[in-house]
Amino acid sequence: MIETKRPPQNIRREIITLSSGRTGTAGSSGTPGGTDLALHLWRPRGVSKGAVFYFHGLQSHAGWLWEVGPRFADNDIAFFVLDRRGSGISGGERQAIPDVGTIVADYVNALEYVRDWLGDEAPLSLFGHCLGGSFLAALMHHPDFTVRYDAAIFCSTWLGRLHAVLGEEERTALAAERGEELWDAGLKATDFTDDPAYQHFIDHDDLAVRQLTRRSRATLLALERLYLDPGRRLPDVPAAFVSGLTDPIIDLEATRRVFHELVPGRGLAVQFPTDRHYLFYTDVRDDLVDWASAYTLLQGVDRDA
Repeated sequence: MIETKRPPQNIRREIITLSSGRTGTAGSSGTPGGTDLALHLWRPRGVSKGAVFYFHGLQSHAGWLWEVGPRFADNDIAFFVLDRRGSGISGGERQAIPDVGTIVADYVNALEYVRDWLGDEAPLSLFGHCLGGSFLAALMHHPDFTVRYDAAIFCSTWLGRLHAVLGEEERTALAAERGEELWDAGLKATDFTDDPAYQHFIDHDDLAVRQLTRRSRATLLALERLYLDPGRRLPDVPAAFVSGLTDPIIDLEATRRVFHELVPGRGLAVQFPTDRHYLFYTDVRDDLVDWASAYTLLQGVDRDA
């Protein structure tokens, strides 16, 4: 478990380059010689007792987690963040999300690397924030994803958002969309955090993605279908939905309903005392990291020993 009687560790970030075998063009099944993706790692100085793999949201990337990664590592948890294709310092077309097959292949490639790096014995949690939670849910339900994981954490994510806010005709039109026109997500830093320093960072982050092509939204809709109309049964592993008491961006009641449908009878709901969307930029940050660390490490306890 977490070692409590020691000074904080001296943590540094590593960046691992993963070579993708897909080009990620719209409608492409992928070809060799694709895109280099950046997998960021904060690791303990000693042995990693577990790992968390983080799925970032629309505009964020691994650079947003400069305080979070070291705290996970100080809890003896290796913290991995893949800059999604076209986000952060990864290669790929900006302001665009490729086809479903490319997205899944990118995450499968990264998680196979992480599981191999971590080994078979230590627990691995998957942590999806905001839009990253929809990527996570889609990946979990895709037949190409076979990497063993020990827990899933959905944080401040609106599962099934497009299916909730769009009517049937609107969804049909969106599914057929191939346009390159940009759609603005309308995200405001004040919805993410009350802290002026973090607000300034968000507003002036040159790597942030705030707009998407219209065809990218069609991909997001297709990703939602993977878990709203699932074709596979999920493994019986613990799952949790984490949020503030309220959220200015997502409909908590609607998304919790979808979450409990995905993991019937075993989904844990956890709330932290904040009304902002990005919990890591609020006063609950350290409590959330410590909770997620403990939740991950507990999955490695052999209760049958």
